[in-house]
Amino acid sequence: MRPPLSVERAVLSRDLAVLKREATDALAALGAAHAVVTSARLAQVQNVRSEVQAGRIAEDDLVELAGDYQAWQNDQVRLFDALALVLGMPVPDGRAFDQIDASLNAPARAHLSALAAEYQRRLLSDQFSAGDKEG
Repeated sequence: MRPPLSVERAVLSRDLAVLKREATDALAALGAAHAVVTSARLAQVQNVRSEVQAGRIAEDDLVELAGDYQAWQNDQVRLFDALALVLGMPVPDGRAFDQIDASLNAPARAHLSALAAEYQRRLLSDQFSAGDKEG
């Protein structure tokens, strides 16, 4: 398990173009991994369908597997939609704070801190939720 990304440090130290590239790289990798799993799920559905037709497996198993495949496919579509959105997003040169009037730096930093705290809270919440499901 890796430590979570420091959102504040990334925003303060990276150009917007770098952040965009990192986001697209991560989305592309996640989308590709997701597509591989989705494809494997489809192959499973096709195999189970043959087994159902032969009377060796109950149809309920096929319905459950098809629902799982559909969920993976829906998530895959959302991932590639997000990738397309980020790829098409124009970003100006420089860092985020280069785009902000100097008089607004303090409120912008406070807002960034709040956003980073919410991101960390969400990560922790997801981590604890996953732990509860395992236990």
